[in-house]
Amino acid sequence: MSQSAIIENCKKITVEYILNSIGKNNVVSIILYGSVARNEESYAKVNSKLFLESDLDVMVVIKNKINALKSLIKVNRLSKILSDELRKEWLLSSVNLSITTEERLRSSPPNEFHFSLKLNGKIIYGKNVIHLLQGYGYGQYSTIPVTSLTRMIFGYMISVVRSLNGSGIMVGNITVVGYNAILKSIRKLTLFMLRAIIIKNSIPVNPFNMNDIREKYDFYKGKNAFCNDLLTSIRTIKLSDSIADCSLPELEKRMVMVISQFKTTVAILTGIELPISDLRKEAIFGHYPFIRRLEYSAYIALLNLRSRWTIGLFRFIFCVLYRPEIIYSQYYDLFSSSLDLINPDEYEKDKIFQQRSIWQGTYLRSLKPWKYDKAGG
Repeated sequence: MSQSAIIENCKKITVEYILNSIGKNNVVSIILYGSVARNEESYAKVNSKLFLESDLDVMVVIKNKINALKSLIKVNRLSKILSDELRKEWLLSSVNLSITTEERLRSSPPNEFHFSLKLNGKIIYGKNVIHLLQGYGYGQYSTIPVTSLTRMIFGYMISVVRSLNGSGIMVGNITVVGYNAILKSIRKLTLFMLRAIIIKNSIPVNPFNMNDIREKYDFYKGKNAFCNDLLTSIRTIKLSDSIADCSLPELEKRMVMVISQFKTTVAILTGIELPISDLRKEAIFGHYPFIRRLEYSAYIALLNLRSRWTIGLFRFIFCVLYRPEIIYSQYYDLFSSSLDLINPDEYEKDKIFQQRSIWQGTYLRSLKPWKYDKAGG
C-alpha cells in the first residue's frame, strides 16, 4: 500500500469513529495537524509491510462548551480505541485527539499552537474554521508571547525525560527501541527549539514546515548562528538498526548538546543569561489566568469521572489550581541531572547505579500525580 493510501485510510477511519462517538450534529469540524498535516510524517516497514510511524494528531471542533465538556469524557477512551484499530493495518504510533470550540478558536490570544494550525492545519471534515484564527504572517510572529514558546519547548523537554525513563537505560538496560526513542525525542526537542528561535526573531520562514526551513536555510544561517547549530544537530542524528549500533557515548554526547542548546534557547527567548533554576517562573511560563486553571481542573475531573477518587487526585487538582508551573521545574531538574547517568564508568558502576535509582525514584515520586492527566500521558 502506498504512503498516500495509508494516510487516506487513517483519516477516513478517524472521522468515522469521531462522528459515531461524539455525534455528527455536535461536530463542526475535524482538523488534522502535526507532522502528518505538514507532510513530514515518517514510515517504517514491519515484516515487509509499510506502516505510518508518526502520531496522528487530530483536533475536533465542537459547537459549544456544553457539548465540548460532554465530549471530553469520551475523547480519552476514543483515542485508545482508534489507536488500537488503526494499528491493525496502518499505524505504529497513536492517535491523539483534542477538543475545542468555534468560540475558543475565534477568541484565543496568539499562541504557537494556533499558529501551527493556521499555517499547516488541514480540514478533514466539516466547516473550514481555520480562517477564524488570527493572521500569522511573518510580521505577526512577534505577537506570539515568549511564554507560549517556552512552554512549547518545555513540553518537548518533558518528552525527552519520559523517553529516558521508558528506555530502560536508568535500570542499566538499553534496547534498539529505547535507544531510538531517546534520539527521536531529542530530535523533536531540537526541532521545536529551532522553531521557537525562528518565531522569536521573525525570520521569514514557515517554522512548521521543514522543507521551507531547508530551502531558505542560506537566507537565515548568516543571521543567526544558533539556528545553524540546531539545524545541524537535527540533520546529524542517526537512529540505530541493531543493538551493536547503540552507542552510549554517542547518546551521552547528544544529551550534552541538547541540554546546552536548551539552556541557550531559554536565554535567547527570555533575554536573561542566568541558569534556568534562577529564573522567575513567570519569565518562563507566564501567568495562567485563574479561569483557565479552573477549566483545566474541571477537565481533569471529567477525565477521572469513572475512576476512584484519591488524595493524590485532589493534590493534583490543587497543584493545577495554585502551582501549575511546578511540573515543568521537576522535569527540568531531571532533564539536567540525567547527563551523567547514561554512560557508566566501570570504576564508579555502583555509584552510577545508586544515582540512577535516585533519579528514577524522583521521577516516579514527583511526577506520579500526572497519571491523572489521562489525555496528556
